[in-house]
Amino acid sequence: HQRSRGQSKQATGAAANNLDLYQVNCTFLDALGGREADYLIARALQFFAPGIPQVYYVGFFGGTNDMDLLARTGVGRDINRHYYKSPEIEAALDRPLVQKQIELIRLRNTHPAFAGDFQVEVPTESRIQMQWRHQEHWINLHADLSVPSASITGSGFAPITIADAGRF
Repeated sequence: HQRSRGQSKQATGAAANNLDLYQVNCTFLDALGGREADYLIARALQFFAPGIPQVYYVGFFGGTNDMDLLARTGVGRDINRHYYKSPEIEAALDRPLVQKQIELIRLRNTHPAFAGDFQVEVPTESRIQMQWRHQEHWINLHADLSVPSASITGSGFAPITIADAGRF
């Protein structure tokens, strides 16, 4: 609740109409305090994990808590259900945060290494290394959550760096 400046607390538990009193209602970006580097690193970790990653539409657009909608409806989940109008979508698609996320999604969907074998190492409590290999293809994610920073290297593409302020 602290990183969302208390907004998630207003939408969670008995504070709003909720089906599950224990569910924390907040956008992904606001849950990370609006820190774009933290957000992109979290997405990179999600996209490197085995399985099919899911990205909710508000998270895809880098949306923030919709406190106006929450106030109108009193439904906790509505904090994360902004109704986007076309101009808002167009503006969101131009944001560097969204463009970087699209780059990560495209990489996850097209790099052949993701069809192979997965390994993960956690050398320290703040560092994680994830790797995929398939035939001659490989891709690595090295994340240091204490900085925060991450780098993605692999066969067939230029390295990607995620650092403070979400800059590649």
